[in-house]
Amino acid sequence: MKSVKNLLAPFIILIALIIGVIVYFVVTNAGKKQPDESSSGVTTIVYVNPSELSSLSVYDSVNRHTAVIKCSMINGSINYEYQGDDAVAGDAYSQAGLSSYVDSLTVFSCYAKVSSSGNYAEYGLDNPRFTVTINSLNGNVTTVYMGNKSPDGQYCYVCVAGSSDIYTVSSFKYAQAEKTAVNFLETKALNIDYTMLDTVHFDRKTDGVSLDAKVTLTSSGLPAFEFYKPYKHTASGYFATMIDRITRLEISEYLVIENNDLSKYGLDDPAFHFVLNMKDGQKTELFLSQKISGFYYGYLSGMNEYFMLSEYQLSGLELQELVLIEPYVCYYYATDLSSITFYNGEKSFKFDLEVPLGESLVSDKSTVTVDGRNAKISDSNGRSYCSILYESIACINIGGVELDANVDNSGDPAVRIEFIDNNYNITTYDFYERDDDSYYVFMNGEYTGFYVYSREFFNNGGSDTYSYGCWSAYELLNDAITKNINGIYDLPD
Repeated sequence: MKSVKNLLAPFIILIALIIGVIVYFVVTNAGKKQPDESSSGVTTIVYVNPSELSSLSVYDSVNRHTAVIKCSMINGSINYEYQGDDAVAGDAYSQAGLSSYVDSLTVFSCYAKVSSSGNYAEYGLDNPRFTVTINSLNGNVTTVYMGNKSPDGQYCYVCVAGSSDIYTVSSFKYAQAEKTAVNFLETKALNIDYTMLDTVHFDRKTDGVSLDAKVTLTSSGLPAFEFYKPYKHTASGYFATMIDRITRLEISEYLVIENNDLSKYGLDDPAFHFVLNMKDGQKTELFLSQKISGFYYGYLSGMNEYFMLSEYQLSGLELQELVLIEPYVCYYYATDLSSITFYNGEKSFKFDLEVPLGESLVSDKSTVTVDGRNAKISDSNGRSYCSILYESIACINIGGVELDANVDNSGDPAVRIEFIDNNYNITTYDFYERDDDSYYVFMNGEYTGFYVYSREFFNNGGSDTYSYGCWSAYELLNDAITKNINGIYDLPD
């Protein structure tokens, strides 16, 4: 028994020593907030917690520029104020951008000590490129000098005032020190409230397109755009998406461009121009270049800076005019109409509809007739012939825009379509010959600026029931009404 006790004693002493060593290291390192140093030999030679900072300044000896950031605590958070010698009154500087800048230049973790002899000239530190001055709230001042980059460009040489040691740090520090006021500007250049937006203007010099649209909000709160110049027509979803991107503009990067270099960026004569007019009378203008190597360059009226945007941040700038507008001459929901009368010269048909809200043309609750005859005839696959006719009328594609046409509309039109809605409002579309294959479009006696191709009226789609023109679709439905058996009619092979 005594021998066992003799063995336990040194074991207990060993355990006590191990515990003591662990406690020593825990206590010694408790409360330290400096960045961790990796096992690769990285050494932290400077660290100041941003919460203990009063200001940071960086002097660039080449450009003779000083960036200054003042720091203060507001409601428990650090507030950064840019006060560099290039600060512009009224410009908004990004708190996130300034915070990142301060964080990167208040800690210097070095990869290697390259000299202890203070031979500064060899490393560009006798006349350093950058002088970083870190002022703490307790009055301490830390100064870091940054000299040349290493031959491979991956590192730069630094030393701290009061020491002759020279170290290498990541060249990322060098890139950070090069930043000026333009690099700290808020990236959110525009954030327009649609409820306050009245009208928008868009023009481009590449093809002379110029569009003005009124902005309204739908019942769901989404914006809708109605062109009022150079024609009255609904804007397409592509136009709405383009304006939405513009009203929430995010800047990729701000640039300093000298006046004699504007042509290199397409900004001496910008290709794209937007005007956002607010209901309170305020106006915002945006100018953009053509796309250059995947980027657009631009500026906002009233701003002193230029910027670049990725092509993926914008949408629709180069879309054809016919894509920016709704593609159809007129589009009505069947539930909104009581009748459609179509005139083809001296021939005509009348399409009467009684479609309850939420129902379709072919619903059992709907009544659809052509010239007083039941028009709800389908083929064996369920494709409705009255739907073919309705779609052909509601989806007459605009063929093109011709604003300066001199059209004689004193005579009878080649084609006329008369819509009567459920409130007995009448809208008439007249189509006058433009050439052998197209017609000018008038709405209620006023030229719309559009023309359509004859295929919209007279194309026979054969077995493709989605490509019929209006009159050909009527003739097809007429055959179906005449030849159907128990409401079913199949096209002959």
